Amino acid sequence: MAILITGGDGHLGAWIALHLAQAGQRAILFDLNPAQPDQLTPVSDRIEHVRGDVLDFPRLADTIRGRDIDGIIHTVGVMGEMVLDNPHHNVRLNIGGTHNILELARQFAIPKVVYTGTGAVYSANAGSATEDSPTAPADLYGATKLSAEHLGRQYADAFGFEFRVGRVYFCYGPGKLPSRFIRLYRLVFGALEGLSDLKLDRGADQKLDFTYIEDAARGIALLYQANDPPHTVYNIATGVALSLADMVDLVGEQLGGNAGVKLGRGKIMQRCEALDITRARNELGFEPKIEPREGIRRYADWLRAQGA
Repeated sequence: MAILITGGDGHLGAWIALHLAQAGQRAILFDLNPAQPDQLTPVSDRIEHVRGDVLDFPRLADTIRGRDIDGIIHTVGVMGEMVLDNPHHNVRLNIGGTHNILELARQFAIPKVVYTGTGAVYSANAGSATEDSPTAPADLYGATKLSAEHLGRQYADAFGFEFRVGRVYFCYGPGKLPSRFIRLYRLVFGALEGLSDLKLDRGADQKLDFTYIEDAARGIALLYQANDPPHTVYNIATGVALSLADMVDLVGEQLGGNAGVKLGRGKIMQRCEALDITRARNELGFEPKIEPREGIRRYADWLRAQGA
């Protein structure tokens, strides 16, 4: 049996693949830009890399035709304000790509799909969101992710397969260069890569739930592995909110001084502060292991290894 992971060579997908491969699972990593992330080298005998686009349904079908697939983890999506760079294509990718995965599950009788959702679907309340908190996306990105969730639930109900959602939040760490990601990520972590002129007239008061990438991946892997979980939606984060100013200070500590980031007061986006992980803790056995200071240290080590 094998699992198909879309975006399997990406930031989150590769770490999910590692956790599952270490548990003995064979994984097919379907990615537009297949690679071999360093962490997958020890488990390469259980990993297969396939080049493909999730908008290309025939390619998806050819990838699994004749194989024994026990499930799909779908991680592909354009994030944050990057959706606005090409909204026609990116909305189609976030929603239409998910639709292709659901149709794949229907046509090939794949019993389980796990979708990596986001805390961006919640309303921008002041505190911590539970899975039952109101959903009211504040931007186009959140709208595409919530739309994909609704589509997944309807497909699962109509065609009899499991659709599980792990809502992750502001994942950071090895596998993603700050210079190639959303503005907030560049501001907070860019100094670790050596980026300069990191400033914005607001943002210091924004509190968010920053989750180390290995913790997020382990949570999604646990959700996939769970036998008959009581719910279909789980928050996968830390449950703790830190301000951007606090995170920048921790980056500065790692650099031995000041990160050189200038943030004005106020917030940069409409988001809830943290995701309550009580359900994942009690029902999946999920517990974040890497606190921010250690996560930033590990991230800095990885970036230095990349030549930053």
